[in-house]
Amino acid sequence: MQSDQTPFPTGWYGQGLANVRPRISTYGRYPHEQLPALPFEFRGDFAWLARRPAHGYSIASEKPTENADALVAVLNDASERRLTLPPEFLAFFRAPDLQERVRSCTDCLLDLSPVLVPSPVGEGGFLLRFLADSQGCIFWYLYLEPGTTDHCVVASPDFYGSQAEQWRTEPPDPDQIIFCEESFERFVCRFWLENEIWFSGYEKLPMLVEGRQYLENYRRPDRPPE
Repeated sequence: MQSDQTPFPTGWYGQGLANVRPRISTYGRYPHEQLPALPFEFRGDFAWLARRPAHGYSIASEKPTENADALVAVLNDASERRLTLPPEFLAFFRAPDLQERVRSCTDCLLDLSPVLVPSPVGEGGFLLRFLADSQGCIFWYLYLEPGTTDHCVVASPDFYGSQAEQWRTEPPDPDQIIFCEESFERFVCRFWLENEIWFSGYEKLPMLVEGRQYLENYRRPDRPPE
């Protein structure tokens, strides 16, 4: 789902990257139009990720049992609402070996909601939380509409989930929901690649070829798009 097909403003929540993107607290909200193209082909099977090494600590480490149970619950909820979850999303959540290849420098974790929540923006859409910062700074959601598997990933500093999960007392601000990526696989790829870039600098290890390419293609404010 392209950004102009959604009711959300665009952006990207992430960390500083080398000399192309400044650090803005734990997460900065960066212009979406400056993000480089992703250097992989996307077919819904995560072939680009399956070739990478697994990590001892990953986004899947904290709640594997809870997420497996939540997947069963949310599939039932989606069926009752006549919604279809994207095949690539199901493929990832059914493959712990893929999840273990994705790590987070800001301690994000897979945190799948057991229910879909009506989106406060747009008409007839739903949000499904799948990733969260461990301190509750940012949450990432699938945005789905009935009658299609087309979708996008959005993010917000506000929490959207079931009534039983609620832990914040202040009401969420719908204007804070932003479009991040046009598909789930593309989001996972960008999230993975940016974190691998960060870890290569932190661990002082060679950077992936794709990471160097990504940094070279980053559209900084002082360098207009080609």
